[in-house]
Formats: sequence, structure tokens, C-alpha cells
Amino acid sequence: MHQASVLVRQILVLNEAMEFIMRREMDINETDFQAMQHLMKQPSMSPGELAHLLHLTPAATTTVIDRLVLKGHVERAPHPTDRRRWLISPSEKSVRDAMEKLMPMILEVDEKVRNYDHADQAVIVDFLGAVVGSIKNRIAALENSSPGPGGSTATSNGER
Repeated sequence: MHQASVLVRQILVLNEAMEFIMRREMDINETDFQAMQHLMKQPSMSPGELAHLLHLTPAATTTVIDRLVLKGHVERAPHPTDRRRWLISPSEKSVRDAMEKLMPMILEVDEKVRNYDHADQAVIVDFLGAVVGSIKNRIAALENSSPGPGGSTATSNGER
């Protein structure tokens, strides 16, 4: 294996360790952590949108949201145009706490890449973009070939 491939694998393993520490610090389980990751990327969504992203039933997603609300990580707010719906958002404190833990690492990596000249930065971005693309492609291939509940196989659009 090329050293770059070995380092990518190390990044994936270290990411798992970082997520474990973050879950422990936040006092949440893996599913709740995944919900928080989605909410940090798109800070306001309906419970149905979150259920879709988590691949959970609406009832299971409600349980996740209830746990996160109880621990102060998310807030429910009425939808601005549809009073029958709710929007879920991460709490400011939870976002602030997560960023306090992550920003030193993010800034360190950002500083390191900025120390390279523009041509080298372009190579780094190209390589990392290819890694991201490869991971996305592998996820899609595995999702489309994995047996779903009851042994069915997902179709190309993710339906079972």
C-alpha cells in the first residue's frame, strides 16, 4: 500500500476514536451522535427529514429527538409556515461545546495546508477530493448491494 493510502486509513480510524470521545463527552449514543452531525450540517430540519437521513422510522427518530432534547443538545420549534410541523435545531450550547473541542484541530490542519504554495494546495485538495469521492462511491455501492431488512436488496435510488 502507498503511504498515502495507509494515512487515509489512519485518518478513518482516528475519526472513529474522535467520535467515541465526542459521544462520551456529550453523553449520547452513536445514533444520537449521527443525528447531531446531520443537524450541525443543516441546522434546521423536520423530524421526517432527520428520519430519512438516519434511515430510521419516524417513531424511532422521535425517540432520538426526545433524548437529545432531554440532554439539551437540540431544540424543537414550530415550523414558521405550517403550524402542524416542527423544526429541530441543535442548541447553541451544544454547537459551541462541540466547536470548542473541534476547532483547535481544524485550525491546525488549515494552518498546515496554508503553509504550502498554491500549486501544492491544489494537489492536496485534488487528492482529498478524490478520497471523498472514493468513499462516497463505496458507500453508494454498498448501500445498493446490501440486503435490507427482511433480506431485500436496495435499489439504485435507495428504496427496498
